[in-house]
Amino acid sequence: MTGQGRWLRRLVMLTCVPLFAMTTGCMSYLNPVAPIPEEKKLCCAEVPKGCRNHVYVFFVHGMDPLDCANLRGLRDYVQSLGFIKTYYGQMYHTMYFANEIRRIHLEDPDARFVLTGFSFGANMVRDICHSVAVDDIHIDLLVYLGGNTLHNVPEDRPDNVGQIVNILATGAIWNGDTLDGAINVNYADVYHFGSPTHPETLMLLTEELAKVAVRVPLVVKEPPPFEDEELTPRPVKIQAAKPLDQWDFLKVRDYDTPNAKLTPPWQNAVSLGQ
Repeated sequence: MTGQGRWLRRLVMLTCVPLFAMTTGCMSYLNPVAPIPEEKKLCCAEVPKGCRNHVYVFFVHGMDPLDCANLRGLRDYVQSLGFIKTYYGQMYHTMYFANEIRRIHLEDPDARFVLTGFSFGANMVRDICHSVAVDDIHIDLLVYLGGNTLHNVPEDRPDNVGQIVNILATGAIWNGDTLDGAINVNYADVYHFGSPTHPETLMLLTEELAKVAVRVPLVVKEPPPFEDEELTPRPVKIQAAKPLDQWDFLKVRDYDTPNAKLTPPWQNAVSLGQ
């Protein structure tokens, strides 16, 4: 192989290997999830596990193949709060997520839905809300993270959503908008990719998830009937006493007397055995 061919192969390797590595989201370390004090998480921990298990959280990423925004880290944080019914996907999972919400809505009448989208993923979760609205499915919480292309128009404020959280940051091409009826937050200390793991985002999402979970009806299992009722004792069958003439073992045998001359029965048994 010529020197030019070797250099070409090295160039391809140096170009392709980092791309393969980065597609797994290895750049998420740029925006780590900030540690939150345990006392700040009590609002979720105090909600019964049975209620939290009826909350379904969907994360839709934007055009961030390197996961610089660390949306997976935000997903892991939500799971650490006890919300284990979580879905994570890219923009091309939009239709699949919409179908999953329809299926869950039919199978779990107590289901509560939370949709979170980052960047263009915010547009995708908005579309999911409109898609399932025709099935009379209510979305309890819709979180826009860096939805810079959204505007204060009815299309971006779906009617079947209970609460909208609109979080924006600096450094994007578009500036986004303030939405009527939503919780609007604007960060000046982080750029676009830092909004998902911002400490205020974590706290706000923790509080709103607790509000969603507490609305799930708590089902208390009734104890078995026998635990509340007094046990009826089993009837005891009393047998009549034997007549006195049947208590043979109380009778005094002749060979038990001091002057007995009869041979005891066990000695007769020995002699017979001989």
